[in-house]
Amino acid sequence: MENVVNRTYRISGILLFSLFLLTQFAFSQVGLSTTSLTFAPQLAGSVSAPQTLTVTNLGNAALTVSSIAASGGYSAKSDCSTLNPGASCNILVTFLSELVGADRGVVTITDNAASSPQLVNLTGSTLPALTLSPARVNLGSAAIGTTGPSKAVTLTNHGPAFSIGAIATSGDYLQSNNCPVTLSSGASCTIKVFFHPTASGAILGALSVTSRDSGSDFPVSAALSGVGVGNVVSHVSLRPASLDFGGKSGFDIFNHSKTVTLTNTSSSTSLTIQDVSVNGPVSFGTPVYQIESTNCKGMLAPGAQCHIRVLVGNSISFPARASGALTIVDSDPTSPQVVGLSATELPEVSFSPATLTFAPQKVGTTSVPQIVTLSSNLDETGISLLPLAVSGDYNVVAAGSNPCGTQPGFSGAGSTCTLGVTFSPNRVGVINGAVTFTLYPECSPEQVIILHQPCPAAQVVNLTGTGQ
Repeated sequence: MENVVNRTYRISGILLFSLFLLTQFAFSQVGLSTTSLTFAPQLAGSVSAPQTLTVTNLGNAALTVSSIAASGGYSAKSDCSTLNPGASCNILVTFLSELVGADRGVVTITDNAASSPQLVNLTGSTLPALTLSPARVNLGSAAIGTTGPSKAVTLTNHGPAFSIGAIATSGDYLQSNNCPVTLSSGASCTIKVFFHPTASGAILGALSVTSRDSGSDFPVSAALSGVGVGNVVSHVSLRPASLDFGGKSGFDIFNHSKTVTLTNTSSSTSLTIQDVSVNGPVSFGTPVYQIESTNCKGMLAPGAQCHIRVLVGNSISFPARASGALTIVDSDPTSPQVVGLSATELPEVSFSPATLTFAPQKVGTTSVPQIVTLSSNLDETGISLLPLAVSGDYNVVAAGSNPCGTQPGFSGAGSTCTLGVTFSPNRVGVINGAVTFTLYPECSPEQVIILHQPCPAAQVVNLTGTGQ
């Protein structure tokens, strides 16, 4: 009987000790179904189907989720609050973007686990309604006066049905196509482009597609290039040979112009100028490129010059890459002559560098700041950023030659300021984070801070460090 009692006490003691150990070493551990989500390309202004991110408590103590936030053009909704051991909850993430190109963001999950916050990287991209692929076509070389082999360009409609008004090439380029009058949603057609040089040397051009609807926003064009081979002598000099308007911000409300100088290099023969025109993408019925002024008309005496001033306008919707051409038709045997036109869309604010990687840092200590330089691409003053959002074991501090503060403002195009980012790991291992910048007034404070709605124009600087 005594042995039975002793055995009972011994078993009870083991159970109590085990319970004591479990109580002393209770912990929450977060499991994520994925650490990254990629969204399929979608049209500007559309909302994606939600993707599901599952959070699971892998520990033996309750997990309390205090906040879930998404940055960039993303939103996150969830039913996560307190999770018992083994329980799960779901976060629904959707993507909304208005800027053509890649869009990055981060879902930040803050909780009582030692690994908090947990980060999930988000990637998506926004397509223009209409695309030409490839966007740059090199047709090689061809003898002057001959037509070289064609190359195919695919016109694809990612948006609603599109009524084609005109498909045109400039200068020494020709085209044929099998495109219908109306290109239905999701459909494609093929445009064959040919090179027919009238002069020797490099010759630029453009292929453009415009809509029959003057109110339609389908700016699309492709750059063409080729080399003419032969000995035809030209008496027309164009300087510069191409115009690059550089980057243009979507908030740029001003027209920008550049001048081409045409010189009749003949010492004895006058040049008759018959036509000067531009082609390129069209936005809401307004050409991206226009001739602001020119005195290149009629007869140009030997050795004389004239000037053509081309402007790039403040289109409501500016294409990511705008290829165009200025074409001059005249009495020279190399007519028509072409000056290539180009411009690109810039984000409102640029960051350098766009990612930061920190050296291994001892847990509980803080790194020296790494500097991020912010540059405004906007022509107007009064543009500012909403308070910065920082996730992970990172902080933004005043540092660099011109500290931005927590709510940077800009005085015009080219103005800059600097941010310092520090790394303070609270655990061992790789720790990711992000600094999210949101432009005001494009996204209002109420929309972003109070209503927690996605801002399609938000930009993200990704951060990576290792605690040791």
